[in-house]
Amino acid sequence: MASSTAAISLLLLLLLLAAATADPARGVVGGRTDIKNVGRNTFVQSLGRFAVAEHNRLVRGVGPATAQLKFVAVEAAQKQIVSGVKYYLKVIARARAAGNAPFDAVVVVKSGLKKKKTKELLSFTPSPK
Repeated sequence: MASSTAAISLLLLLLLLAAATADPARGVVGGRTDIKNVGRNTFVQSLGRFAVAEHNRLVRGVGPATAQLKFVAVEAAQKQIVSGVKYYLKVIARARAAGNAPFDAVVVVKSGLKKKKTKELLSFTPSPK
């Protein structure tokens, strides 16, 4: 009985130590964190361009030509550490017939062989604003 109590106490102590030394700036695995200065973050802006280009590629030939969008900017972004990094983007894009409109995009970036990063568009939907 005493050994199981000691083991539980040691486990709790280790968990508390791990929590106290965690770096909050790196984010928690599975937790979303806001990305600051999105307008000046060239990597995040490039992800927004990628999301719009992939959307255009996927809808080409499926819908009217007016479904093609032109990238304007990423307005807000969050990241989530998964098996890679998942980016949640608020993308502003312009349709031919309409003006600028917000879209919610999810892009996953994974590191591959020889430090090559791969990007995948998981979703691109009109945003409720």
